[in-house]
Amino acid sequence: MRLKKDISLFYVHQISIVETKRNKGYGSSLMKCIYEMANDRGIDLIKLDYWCENSVAKDFYKKQNFIKYREFVYKEL
Repeated sequence: MRLKKDISLFYVHQISIVETKRNKGYGSSLMKCIYEMANDRGIDLIKLDYWCENSVAKDFYKKQNFIKYREFVYKEL
């Protein structure tokens, strides 16, 4: 019995734009390449994550129309 349907996705582990080059379109160009690579492979879902304190990444991905759907938490003992 299959509990979940198979999902094909593109996972972006990490991207980084050096601070002096931000707000010049490099991040958007990089994401455009990622979207094209996914489309070329017939993949229509892209997932990624970033540290919750990283407001620059949060704002960037929000502008790229990413939707938050899950949060991770931890507890040190």
